[in-house]
Amino acid sequence: MTEPNRNGDLSLIDKNPEKPNEAYFKHVDYVVKKAASLGIFIAMLPAWGDKWSRIWGVEKEIFTSENAMIYGKYIGNRYKNQWNIIWVLGGDRNPTTEEHYKLIRNMAKGISEGDAGKHLLTYHPSGSISSSSFFHNDKWLDFNMTQSGHDERGAPNYLYTTNNYMLNPAKPCLDGECRYEDIPVKFGQMKLDEAYKKNPYEMPDSLTSYGYYNDYDVRRAAYGSVFSGACGHTYGNGSIWCFWDKGRFAPIAVKFSWQKAIYSPGAEDMGHLRKLIEKFGINNLQPDKTAILYNTDISDNYVTALCAKDESTILAYTPMGEKFYVSLSKVKGNDLSLSWYNPRDGSYSEKTPISTNNLIYEAVPPSKGDGCDWVLIIENK
Repeated sequence: MTEPNRNGDLSLIDKNPEKPNEAYFKHVDYVVKKAASLGIFIAMLPAWGDKWSRIWGVEKEIFTSENAMIYGKYIGNRYKNQWNIIWVLGGDRNPTTEEHYKLIRNMAKGISEGDAGKHLLTYHPSGSISSSSFFHNDKWLDFNMTQSGHDERGAPNYLYTTNNYMLNPAKPCLDGECRYEDIPVKFGQMKLDEAYKKNPYEMPDSLTSYGYYNDYDVRRAAYGSVFSGACGHTYGNGSIWCFWDKGRFAPIAVKFSWQKAIYSPGAEDMGHLRKLIEKFGINNLQPDKTAILYNTDISDNYVTALCAKDESTILAYTPMGEKFYVSLSKVKGNDLSLSWYNPRDGSYSEKTPISTNNLIYEAVPPSKGDGCDWVLIIENK
């Protein structure tokens, strides 16, 4: 509320949610319409979390359960005819009081009344938790969002997805904020020196305690979650998150300028994942833990699997290329073939026939170790 946009406009007049600044929202209008012209959805946050729960942050709490309703109606009505909006409440905070719950629910109600229920709503919690812990049974919550966070290189974010997938009533779920590419591992523990704060510069790996997340890290998070039943995935990049360029303030230790970061390999890898899922049909795939035998729930090499509802295909993701065992009872037919999909470049190996004499198949990936993740594909020829 104190940081203006690039045009110098603040979002509110006198920091009052009941007094939105027309000049500011005209620029938001432009961004929304520009995104629509490019076929892009926008995850729109009505406000960041410190505006209603200042557990940390620099802003003053300005929202109440009363003005949250008014503000919600305003933004809902303003964008009711824009098809490319998904509302994301919360803003990296968890409700801790009854007033917090009332405030969020009133904001959701205001938005829904303002846009006549035309857009999806979800909730962005703090790290290592899901919106299902707070609002799963609320009718306004259309799908669950997890923030698995940035504190562990190999955090088992697939466990959040598995848990949400099994809840009743059933709702779609995804990891909305997991480890970002080119962001320091445990960045919250990193102490930036005064020289950096005054003049941010590209930070080499050697000056971070735990290094940076890379393309392999973001692939593990994406495949692990999607192969556990997520409806999608959010890719993030540290430099793009704050659109850092030399001479501008950076809230974290950035590795590259945003102009360079847009070509990061992890971003391209997300396209490979999408093409793979679309090839086999997202509506025909469902997670199946029983497809992989002798699996350990929390393991660096935990294998996640999707099986086709028509029993035509098994897709299994191994994050470290260790051998694993597949139950062939999950796929029909006696004429089965095997191939390997490379998540790093989107390529497929040649299909080879496999025997169905034994219902347990020992899968040995082409390579193993850190960065050697693979997708096994078994299908009825």
